[in-house]
Amino acid sequence: MSMHPERWENGSDFHWPGLPTPGAVQAVPWSSGVLVSSGRDALRLALDIGVRKRGWRRLWVPEYYCQHVAAALVRPDLELLTYLDHPLRRAPDLPDASPGDAVLVVNYFGLRDVVRIPRREGVEIIEDHSHDPSSHWAATSAADFCVASLRKTLPLSDGGVLWSPLGHALPPAPLLTPQRARIAATKLAAMILKAMYLDGHPVDKATYRALALRGEKGLAVPSVSAISDVARGLLGSFPVGSWRRARAVNHALLVSLLAQLAWARVLMPADSTCVPFSCVLVLDSAERRERVRLRLIQERVYPAVLWPLDRTILPVGPTARELSRTMLSIHCDGRYGPQDIDRVAEIVNRAC
Repeated sequence: MSMHPERWENGSDFHWPGLPTPGAVQAVPWSSGVLVSSGRDALRLALDIGVRKRGWRRLWVPEYYCQHVAAALVRPDLELLTYLDHPLRRAPDLPDASPGDAVLVVNYFGLRDVVRIPRREGVEIIEDHSHDPSSHWAATSAADFCVASLRKTLPLSDGGVLWSPLGHALPPAPLLTPQRARIAATKLAAMILKAMYLDGHPVDKATYRALALRGEKGLAVPSVSAISDVARGLLGSFPVGSWRRARAVNHALLVSLLAQLAWARVLMPADSTCVPFSCVLVLDSAERRERVRLRLIQERVYPAVLWPLDRTILPVGPTARELSRTMLSIHCDGRYGPQDIDRVAEIVNRAC
């Protein structure tokens, strides 16, 4: 889809991409998993298995983590603790876990190569692959459980997944709840209206934005639900591999065009097998980050802050908190072509 020149923008929620070209079904790491409505639902399902079936009593969560997701981990029968990890590290500083503990490990922004976690008797591992669910690490994982929010990297109205690389028993797929069915329809309506807006149709931007925000709030309601029928159908035929390759090409181009930034650095992937979720900039101060963020928004580039850590569910150290205050995530996914990336780079380079 080519945007109408006056409606061009970068970032924010996905629009409806149109129907994919029929092709062969691609192998994905989560093929044996349970599809649910969101990544938070996948984590809730994993914790329910761990506490009821596998004896988990404590869960270690990295300091640098989405606090909306952290809130979904809270339950009365599981103690939550934090350990040192953040995107500036190539591998986590693992906690001194004990039998009955589970450790949540994150592939931040798709930047990490395979992280092999030393096994400890009675300690189990959950990996969050939301930022690159088709990575080499996800495909060769030796974790007890993996989760991903598929709607973060793919243009889906909803969707998350839980799978077990070690073959642990998984529950049957949950039912699609009426609430999540309504929310998926709301999100899909927002995506379709956004596509029409970007294509130049007389659609009010505030209308689809309101629907998208309503959908996000609905997905945050505590629940475990199946993925919607529309998202399941699109996922089953979507060109996941080519979409991921487009993100890799766009990221490499954007990094090359931002090489001369004097006030920020780009976080780079561990090796060539990694495909970053976005182009992540770490600026030299929180004040400059905020000035640049607002300037980009004025130019219709909508960066994300992944994640705000000023108010947290769990304790957060100073390094993670400072990184949160100085980072920006610039979208470079398969929605965009080389001309879009050139335009984004030009705007970023003159933003300060």
